[in-house]
Amino acid sequence: MRSHSLAIITLVAATACTTKDARRTDTAAPATATLAGTAAPDAAAVRQSIDSADARFGAAALKGDTAALAGFYTDDALFMSSNAPAARGHDAIAKNFAGMTSAMKLSTFKLQAQDVVVAGDYAVETGTYDLTFSTPKAAKPTHDVGKYLVLWKKQTDGSYKILRDISNSDLPAK
Repeated sequence: MRSHSLAIITLVAATACTTKDARRTDTAAPATATLAGTAAPDAAAVRQSIDSADARFGAAALKGDTAALAGFYTDDALFMSSNAPAARGHDAIAKNFAGMTSAMKLSTFKLQAQDVVVAGDYAVETGTYDLTFSTPKAAKPTHDVGKYLVLWKKQTDGSYKILRDISNSDLPAK
């Protein structure tokens, strides 16, 4: 229902903006005019930065390094993982990772970005994950594959940190 309402609102807004006066003589598109004076981000460089961060994130996950994992997030980040309440803020995210790493041991962890869309100081990454973990109570390791969506925010030093992170499994619920 919500997505239908959003689609209708978007359609109405777009129609209203384009049908009012088709003979407008603006010399600059609104988006161009709004971003005037702002250098366009180098999408390839942003993608390379995010791919590098994903590799470091995977290495930290395999080591169980909760401080390093939490360090990828902004202070006001929101982390939404499967089977757990959302964690808001750096401290809650660190606590979430500490709980995960104490409950399971990763033996494989791979992130694969499918695409990265850059808009100003933000980048949206969509991708897939593949991981294997074991728990003290499980007789054998568990394999999981899924997808994720991450919103990255450019920092003052030019690096990117995670502002929003959500993932979920492709496997059916047990």
